[in-house]
Amino acid sequence: MSQLNRHLRADEKVLWSGKPTMIPFIFSSLVIIPFALIWLFFSIFIILSAFSMGPLGSSFVIFSLLFMLVGIGMIFSPILFELLRYRNTEYMITDQRIITQTGVIGLDTRFVDLSKIQEVYVTIGWMDKIYGTGSIIAVTAGFVPVGTSGLGGHLIRPAFKAVYQPYEVQKMLQDAIKKATIRREDKA
Repeated sequence: MSQLNRHLRADEKVLWSGKPTMIPFIFSSLVIIPFALIWLFFSIFIILSAFSMGPLGSSFVIFSLLFMLVGIGMIFSPILFELLRYRNTEYMITDQRIITQTGVIGLDTRFVDLSKIQEVYVTIGWMDKIYGTGSIIAVTAGFVPVGTSGLGGHLIRPAFKAVYQPYEVQKMLQDAIKKATIRREDKA
């Protein structure tokens, strides 16, 4: 049962809910790895150079080991972060809004009314092609004030990252937006 069900309104109907596919979710945001590998190889080179200096380089070896630990941390901390975030990530489309939840320790739960969504599009990366997944991005009419998220002045873009069969989910979301618009116009 979805954790997001507790956020549903009394008159709200769930159209779709799901979690991301694990492998593309975790590995799509690991663009730092090539930089971290370069950092790590450079630190190994420095350590080997320090060892070749003999007793003079022994204090430099300690500094170089710390430098190498930073490189190892840059490789493994994003993987650990994404694994922890995956555990708490969930998406939902209802007949009134979309709900996204993610987080490592705390939870970031976002609610966007369908009437606020201006555009829905799908992005498919190289890892998504392998697993049949993609990210569905909903561009909203909301404006993020400066200082609330560090992205001042940008449109809110809730995303369903690494979703299986993204074009089907996108179509379902667009149909829900269309129906919500018709209901809103009928009430007016």
